[in-house]
Amino acid sequence: MSTTLIAAPRVEHREPEAPAPPVRARWRPTTPVQAVISAALLGLMLHMRYGYTAGTGDHLVLSALGLHWADPTKFAGDWVIANAPQPHWLFDVVTWAGASTGTLDAVYFGYWCLGLLAFGFATAILARAWAPRATWSATIVVTVIGALTPWWLLGTGSPMLAIALPGVLSGFLIYLAVAALVTGRHGLAAFAAVATALVHVQQGAVVGVLLLAAVVALGVRDRRVHWLLVGTAVVVGGIVAGNLVARPVAGDTADFAKVCTELIPYHCEATSWIPQLMWGGFALVGLALLSVFHFVRGTRGLWAALVLLPAIGLTAGVLVDRFDVPTLGVLAQGLNIYRLDVVLMPLAVWGVLTPVFALTAAWKRLLLLPLVGALAYFAMGVKETEPAYPFASTNGGPWILVAAGAMLIGCFLLVPRFLVVAGILTGLIGSVVVAGVLTWRPLDTRFIPDTALRDWGQAVERVVPPGNQLLVPPLALYVRLASGRGVVVDCKNGAYGGPATLDYEARLTALGGVDQCGSQDPGKYNSLNALQLTAIAREYGANYLVLEQSQAWQESAYVAEGWTVVLRPFNSVKNIVIKAPWA
Repeated sequence: MSTTLIAAPRVEHREPEAPAPPVRARWRPTTPVQAVISAALLGLMLHMRYGYTAGTGDHLVLSALGLHWADPTKFAGDWVIANAPQPHWLFDVVTWAGASTGTLDAVYFGYWCLGLLAFGFATAILARAWAPRATWSATIVVTVIGALTPWWLLGTGSPMLAIALPGVLSGFLIYLAVAALVTGRHGLAAFAAVATALVHVQQGAVVGVLLLAAVVALGVRDRRVHWLLVGTAVVVGGIVAGNLVARPVAGDTADFAKVCTELIPYHCEATSWIPQLMWGGFALVGLALLSVFHFVRGTRGLWAALVLLPAIGLTAGVLVDRFDVPTLGVLAQGLNIYRLDVVLMPLAVWGVLTPVFALTAAWKRLLLLPLVGALAYFAMGVKETEPAYPFASTNGGPWILVAAGAMLIGCFLLVPRFLVVAGILTGLIGSVVVAGVLTWRPLDTRFIPDTALRDWGQAVERVVPPGNQLLVPPLALYVRLASGRGVVVDCKNGAYGGPATLDYEARLTALGGVDQCGSQDPGKYNSLNALQLTAIAREYGANYLVLEQSQAWQESAYVAEGWTVVLRPFNSVKNIVIKAPWA
């Protein structure tokens, strides 16, 4: 009798494996369609809210150099171009291309549309990852709520504006970079990051830091180095460094902090912000942090890198500035730490929608509902009557939140999500239409859409030869761009550090003081007489002077000093242009 020996099964002891990251949501043919529809809807709502415009707002500062390249007679001898050029060189190239080909209106409109498309693609791919069963509903509702968010958050404007600006395009590109990192599309993230750095130097620095933080988070999770992201961060850093060398934003942090205090407190002087602004800003940061409920297991490290880190940096920077912490407060201003809020703006919208789309248990979403409502109330509840800088232009107020909150409750009653979203949209859009936030208006893409102002500017070009400078009231911001002529100084075109800032302040002081730029009170300038302004014009080499309607009564006094009238008021622009006796 033989005995058969049966070997015991071999047991291998393995180390427990790290949880696998979620599979990237597939790119489907509907994704580009969703992106385009999101972009079109966002553009329509922003136009209905603000009205698309060109040749106004920040174009008063950013368009001049490109126009000068296209036509050297425009702004010839301009002090600002010579002493304080803006760092947005790519926008100068875009402006030059449009102006030199006679297509500036179309080029600027296309530039704005690129930003809308970036937002649309970012929202569509996040909807694939965070709301896989309701991608269309998520894409639409995120777009609508995004279009109604405040356009100012703790020092920096939101990209949700209807104008072609580097800050608008770069803000949407950062959102695209974050969405690409979250969904594992590293090639797209690299493209968006490099594009951000080319468009806006400060936002480029922000996206460079985000890339490095993401490299660390992904390295810990995947136990390997993502060299594409490392290389992109190096490229982005090189672009930012080269831009800062070619066109320094400020002389040093102390210079920039001084400019913050005196000229742009709404951007970077937290001690001047009213409490409602602070609470509203921190509420939006809180909503962005709630996006953690969209980050499933295996991606929470990315949440820490892309959301938590900017939130901590922004909050700390605002607080040390607000309470004037020695050294740190000035450092926060000088580094313009407030740019981090652009990262958080769109994620705050996703935070609002966690009770609807978060991939978590219903009871957790129910607990999130009152928290979202409270944060949203503080974020959107600033009244129009509050002297709250541009944050007061949020519009709509708590009525939006009442309508949205009532509709959100439906998501716990086993109602299909598309019906819940339809209810939310009905409440939101109905509230803002009743409040007058959204109104139908014709689309005017013309550069300087005010026909009377544009005609007046062309008349000034005809009577003021190229190379001559105008002495204008510092609050007459429109004169420089409309006329294509340099001005001695105005409150919009300033310098951010170094000798140019001292010169700029000296010019403002001579014409009534720096304070008028913040108070918007032309009283001190209007109190200057013809003899005083004649001496100032001679000192700064201004051969022409613009008298606005409130100063026209001094015309005879200027004539007595030897000035001659070269342009009388016409159309609705009641300005008088006079020529110096020495011209």
